[in-house]
Amino acid sequence: MSVPTSPATIVELEIASLAAGGDGVARDTTGRVTFVANGVPGDRVRVRIVQQTKSFARAEILDVLSPGAARVEPVCPQFSLGCGGCQWLHITRTEQLAAKQAIVVGALRKLVDLVVHPIEDPAPALGWRRRARFHVGGGSVGLYEVGSHRIVPLAGCPQLEPALDVVLARLAASTPPAGELALLVGHAGDVAIGTTRPWGGAARLVGALNIRGLHCGTDVHGDPVIEVEPDLWGGPWDFAQASAAGNLALIARARAAIGSGPGALVELYAGAGNLTRGLVADGWTVTASDLTAPRRPVAGTHLVGPADEILARTIGPVDAVVLDPPRTGAAEAIDGIVRLAPRVIAYVSCDPATLARDAVRLVAAGYRATDAWPIDLMPQTAHVEVVLRFAR
Repeated sequence: MSVPTSPATIVELEIASLAAGGDGVARDTTGRVTFVANGVPGDRVRVRIVQQTKSFARAEILDVLSPGAARVEPVCPQFSLGCGGCQWLHITRTEQLAAKQAIVVGALRKLVDLVVHPIEDPAPALGWRRRARFHVGGGSVGLYEVGSHRIVPLAGCPQLEPALDVVLARLAASTPPAGELALLVGHAGDVAIGTTRPWGGAARLVGALNIRGLHCGTDVHGDPVIEVEPDLWGGPWDFAQASAAGNLALIARARAAIGSGPGALVELYAGAGNLTRGLVADGWTVTASDLTAPRRPVAGTHLVGPADEILARTIGPVDAVVLDPPRTGAAEAIDGIVRLAPRVIAYVSCDPATLARDAVRLVAAGYRATDAWPIDLMPQTAHVEVVLRFAR
């Protein structure tokens, strides 16, 4: 229940840590947690309370009275205008990594005897994003201001791979239609673009700046399905890990966690086959599944449908299960996984909280969580990936 507050409620706080959502965390004189947007550990700040409940409050910074040692000047001027693309561009990489490690450790603290390994940092600090989506409206291309639907205009973004940054500048000057704009660059430099509405000027962009194709509403110009990585194909609206270097580290860690075949392996939430490729190469007989079929299936069996339905009609024995669900986790799949009784499970997660929720159920069913490997695939943001291994 919210407690009424006045805009004039102003207090001084010291930021102690960073929360999973990206805010700084402080405690007021009563010990109540206050989440402070853009707070940095070590900051002494004067803030205005904008929301409060009996258990926590939220605040915005009015003044940084004394900056913490981890506070740095953001390299992008749009950050100070409230651009929501980077939560932590004003924080040192060392502090970012320490915070993500702490977030994972905190989320998985109930798993007895779990070894949480030091966080891996495979992606460059900037220029790592090969896939991105932007908003278009009012003649501007950009990202929403934090907490609003106002577009912060962008003619470039330091998070984009350089080739994609050049494309963004071209598109921003080309009057794309209002709605959403999706960009994807493949390992060979091909670029695919998507807009949610038809775009009369799209056809003339094919061939420029390595743009191979555009998918604009129901219209297709050129070929917007590109090879994102060897044997991994996708279009501008398809999911792919945003960092190429980060994805390579993620794949390697998941393969190491599950080990080599032979044996029968069920892969859930397989997407375009990002992990499937390596699992097949490691000698597993893979049955991969997702809600939609991949653009170009990798060797093995591919089933289409919800994870719980796939598991319900899967007949064992199954030696291993690999899953990489969306941020909401895999609650619907846990009972089916337990029924198949694989000897080893590798769970890839982009949300430590939902990972912890599902892990508790697997442990209650007789599995032991042995190792967790945090990986920072998205520098300058609060996102962290985790590979968690279970053994029966």
